[in-house]
Order: sequence, then structure tokens, then C-alpha cells
Amino acid sequence: MLRPARMPASPTGSVWAMGSEPLRVLIVDDEPDVMLLLRVQLEGRPDVAVVGTASDGQEAIEQCHALQPDAVIMDLLMPRMNGFQAIEALARDLPDIGLVAYSAVAGEHVRDEMDKLGVPLLLKSGEVGPLVEALQQAAVKAGRK
Repeated sequence: MLRPARMPASPTGSVWAMGSEPLRVLIVDDEPDVMLLLRVQLEGRPDVAVVGTASDGQEAIEQCHALQPDAVIMDLLMPRMNGFQAIEALARDLPDIGLVAYSAVAGEHVRDEMDKLGVPLLLKSGEVGPLVEALQQAAVKAGRK
């Protein structure tokens, strides 16, 4: 059965077009274990391609310019340049890249900041399905597919 390009292509509610190229994702986190776990989980999915990683906000910005991912998973609390600063810079300079904040910290201030920027915030967990859906939605919202 054929589906329109923006309709869910899977039972998980995927907004990614059926038969389209995998979602190209950049993972940004200063914790190597978290980055590795995310990479392994995402690379096990046919609808996602991890195109790179970064360990702080400045490196994320550089990687986004170089790799042009469809979407970015961004930790918020990192050294050198934090995720808040990187998200603001990317939203301003590369608005066609989908952004998803991914953090263990989700107080009212954090939620308010992400709401202001129009960036979804997900709590770090072992479940990758909701994260992939948020990345797909962010990429579509940014005009990627």
C-alpha cells in the first residue's frame, strides 16, 4: 500500500517518507558511554544513519557545517560550549537542521528555554524510539524531508 510522503511509514508513527534515505543524525554528548550507546542503538535502525559525533557545542557547530546532518541530538550540559549556546547558534545559522535537546536535566528553566527556541526536549533514557520520532519530526519541521 502506498502512503503519502508525510504520512507515517511505520507502526511507530514515523514521519519520515517511506522509501526515503535514512535520517542523517549527529550525536552531541560529552559522556562517551552515552554517545556510544546512542550510536549503537541508532545504527541498528534502517531509518537512521549516524553521520558523526561531537563532545561539546563548539564541535557540534563545526560538524554541522561540515556534515549537514538532517537532525542533531544535543546534550545540554557540556564543557567549552554548552548545548543551550550551540542550539541558539545552530537555530540562527543553520535553521534547516532539526534539533532535539537530550538531557538528564529537565527543570522548569530548561523546559522554558527549549520552548522559547522551539526545540523538543527529551530526557535521557534507554528508549530510542521516542528519540528517533522526535528527530524525524524536527527534521521535517526544519524542511529536510
